[in-house]
Amino acid sequence: MKNTRFYLLLVFFLFLLKAMAQNNDLKHPYMVAKEDGYSYRSLNKLLCLDSLYIGTQFEDSYNDLLSILYSRVGHYKEAMQKAEKGKLFSDKMRLAKNYENVITIPLSVVMDSIIENNRVIMLNEMHFNPHSRAFIISWLEKCYQNGYRYLAAETLFAKDSLVNERRTVLLGETGFYCDEPVFGDLLRTALNMGYTLVLYEADGWGVDRERNEADNLIKNILDKDPEAKFLLLGGMGHITDRKGWSMMGGFFKEKAGIDPFTMDCSVMTFSEQYESMDSLRTAFFDRIDAMPIREPIICYDTVKRIYPNNSGMDATCCLPRTRFIEDNIPEWKLYNGKVLYTIDRRYIDKNGFPEGCVSAFLKSEGEACVPIDQYMYGKDESEFKLALYKGEYLLRFDDGKEYKYVYLSL
Repeated sequence: MKNTRFYLLLVFFLFLLKAMAQNNDLKHPYMVAKEDGYSYRSLNKLLCLDSLYIGTQFEDSYNDLLSILYSRVGHYKEAMQKAEKGKLFSDKMRLAKNYENVITIPLSVVMDSIIENNRVIMLNEMHFNPHSRAFIISWLEKCYQNGYRYLAAETLFAKDSLVNERRTVLLGETGFYCDEPVFGDLLRTALNMGYTLVLYEADGWGVDRERNEADNLIKNILDKDPEAKFLLLGGMGHITDRKGWSMMGGFFKEKAGIDPFTMDCSVMTFSEQYESMDSLRTAFFDRIDAMPIREPIICYDTVKRIYPNNSGMDATCCLPRTRFIEDNIPEWKLYNGKVLYTIDRRYIDKNGFPEGCVSAFLKSEGEACVPIDQYMYGKDESEFKLALYKGEYLLRFDDGKEYKYVYLSL
């Protein structure tokens, strides 16, 4: 009996040592993904390591990164599911229980007034759900018509100093989040309209980073153009401008003497597809579904403070619940006159890649730029659709080991 207990303890101890050794050898998932440029191949590699990351100190980071990478290859439902398991999804909003008296205003009723009566508009986006990015594209033209000439984006890298002269968005060079096709197209659309992209990301952590970002906005825009009007795209809560929050929006307001219009476009896109969605969000989605024309709504309480969460911004925008065209195309992807292009199994097999990822690059830009759309497909899928503009493309088929380019004209 003693020997049995001893051997059980020994086996357990050896198992523990092995697990600790594996944990010490395990690379941070972002380092693994970096080796392949945070691409489809990165996602493929990480999915093969799933059992190694679950249960380790890297589990949250692993799920967060998977949510971002899934969104890049058109798997939006999987992106949301992984985000729920990580920290990006952490829903700590203090939601009001009583929503019956909430004022909801169709965005179309107040959008012109917001643009005309402000010189700085700050909107935010959800890193794993491009819905908010597609929505922000709809602001670009009206803002430009009203004198906005700069688009500040948190994602921009300082190393791409020629983005405004080149007017294209490079994979792995222009910014981390804009490698996702909708975000890349947001910046592409802005550049084509005549916007100047402005970097404002800063070094440091916590409050130091927020303060330094505000300083960069002043230095990179207002010091050069004191009367400038600009649109800003930030991540999640950084645009908060209420006192006591110590966020970039508040520091900018204090330092620049300009009260920006800050609108949360992300909190209502957290869980639009899943059972974990709370009854408050369901109520707002239902309100939109009951409208003659489904469109975003702005939510206010009776004294026009932020509603339904205490995020410290001027307004909350609830976007319509996502509807999918077949399985992989959300309706919000069909902006700016995009059309659907079907790739069927015969075409896939003809090109010799039974499963993998297909990326559609504008021929005029080349494969170094962010694709207009891309999708990771399985060997059992009979067909899938890409959302593309009319034009000439290079389609890249990639199975994780090799790839080939095929010309396409729409």
